[in-house]
Amino acid sequence: MSINEEQAMGREFDETSSPRPLEWDSPAGAKPTGPAASHMGTPVGGPGLFRAVALDFDGTITDDGGPPDDALIAALAATRAAGIAVVLVTGRIAAELEQAWPGAVGAVDCVVAENGAVLLTSTWRRLLAAPIDPRLDAALARAGITVRRGEVLLAGAAVDEAAILGEVRTLQLGCQTLANRGELMVLPAGVTKASGLSQALVQLGLSPHNTIAVGDAENDLALQDMSELMVAVGNAVGSLRATADVVLDQPDGAGVAAFLRSDIVSGHRPVHSRRWRVLLGVDDDDVDVELPASGLNLLITGATGCGKSYLAGLLGEQLVQQGYSVLVIDPEGDHIGLSHLSGAIVVGGGLSLPEPDEVLRLLHHRYASVIVDLSSLRSEESHRYQEQLLARIEVHRRATGLPHWVFLDEADQTVGPVAARLPGFEPARKGYCFITWRPEDLAMQAVAALDAVVAICSDDPEDDVIDLAAAVGEVPHDELGAALAAHPARAVLTRREAPGRARLFTPGERATPHLRHVHKYDRRPLDREHSFHFRRSPAEATAARAGNLSELEDELTRCERAVLRHHCPEHDLSRWVRDVFHDPDLAGAIAEVESTVTAESPVATVERARFALVGILQERLLR
Repeated sequence: MSINEEQAMGREFDETSSPRPLEWDSPAGAKPTGPAASHMGTPVGGPGLFRAVALDFDGTITDDGGPPDDALIAALAATRAAGIAVVLVTGRIAAELEQAWPGAVGAVDCVVAENGAVLLTSTWRRLLAAPIDPRLDAALARAGITVRRGEVLLAGAAVDEAAILGEVRTLQLGCQTLANRGELMVLPAGVTKASGLSQALVQLGLSPHNTIAVGDAENDLALQDMSELMVAVGNAVGSLRATADVVLDQPDGAGVAAFLRSDIVSGHRPVHSRRWRVLLGVDDDDVDVELPASGLNLLITGATGCGKSYLAGLLGEQLVQQGYSVLVIDPEGDHIGLSHLSGAIVVGGGLSLPEPDEVLRLLHHRYASVIVDLSSLRSEESHRYQEQLLARIEVHRRATGLPHWVFLDEADQTVGPVAARLPGFEPARKGYCFITWRPEDLAMQAVAALDAVVAICSDDPEDDVIDLAAAVGEVPHDELGAALAAHPARAVLTRREAPGRARLFTPGERATPHLRHVHKYDRRPLDREHSFHFRRSPAEATAARAGNLSELEDELTRCERAVLRHHCPEHDLSRWVRDVFHDPDLAGAIAEVESTVTAESPVATVERARFALVGILQERLLR
């Protein structure tokens, strides 16, 4: 199929519309037996993306209001033993839960009771909201309406909702009501299962993006925004089934027990959320081109200067804004603009660079994102630091679930063939974005684990770029090469799970500034060939040369006026900055000053230009 034919059929491609929920069938309904049984649900090296499972009680893990059966209790224990926390999230009053299931609190890591209003464990309990005003109890009793009081909420029958709301309005209370099948809860405003789960995850030190939620009823819909994956049991209400990411084939406890032992929970089988997506851009039909926000590895590749770091930053800023923890290993300072976002910080650059273990600890500050700017390091120092950090990342992920994403710029240097010898590099665990203009130099384990490739269009695309993008998406090589060459300033997406299909798109607008190679040549010396050589005239060279911007600034402060009268009229300085550093903004500022100088300019004019040029460079170097 041609690229244009694919565009015409774009709505069939999964990036153009919300994916359908996965209809998950449990494996033959039987428990695993034999040696494999102990490994099911636990990948080698520890859990995968998911570190917590949030489970509703009534209608989800039990169908009769009593305790779960032995199979479900065993599945809960196995899940916790695998390093995955279990949180029970229920609308039940805590005392009633304990009567229905003695030992419930000890069977899980944390209980969110009263639909998000009460948080408790086996050793402590905490109210997450003030109790409903007792005047409402009295007013409802006078009206003949029966309710039960919890520690915070009031529970009654859904048929009494109108009457209860009438009393709430009369008393001018800030309450909300929530129907849940035949039950009705009166709650403080803003209290939901999601708000309670949020507090539980904070206590456990876990992120919503490492969490699966499982439910059956209307009040479980709120859990969708506090979990990476929403699962509906087979007996769930239609509204939940319609929006869930996974729909189980069995009802309540039987379905949950089988699911907890599945390869989805263990991380062996990625399932992409319908809600958490990142936008790459739009195609010719103005249809969004998207990718899942987790559970995949991505390569962004193309020629030097074609926009790889721009597109990587576009994805990175969306991930940060959606609450993912992103670690960006940034050799050239391309991605420091992400620090404009709340929750993202830059380390390194011109400041002291933390040790790799300290960088990883920073990720736990409200699941922060960290950009590690290595642009001030010499090449060998940068490579050594990257190897040390990379060796620790997967160890940290196995222990904590963070970071959700690792962006590796200049990835051919970080995870080239030497990566086969790096301890702990496990791209099969997903969550890697590799950025490189030399994809042929990536380690084989990185290439084998790719799920998607974004190739940036250019006039003369490299065969290696075409080869890899075509191979991952099973798209004809010549067809893809023609598309890349014919559409400058655009990009093509290919995906392993969409074989034979490629999407041509225009990248979207970024919210943060794109600073390409902002520090790369500030102080790091260039070789002699690419340095700036100062001349008094076309025929007379000086001994001076500048190998970076710092040296250029130094030389401009002391060079002869004849040097400026020679170079400025020809715009030699700005041309060098534009061609070597690919920094049009800095080049433009320098060119504006150069335009004020001619070969016959008086001393005062030349000195004003010198002062202005030095000031421009000093401002840049102080960034």
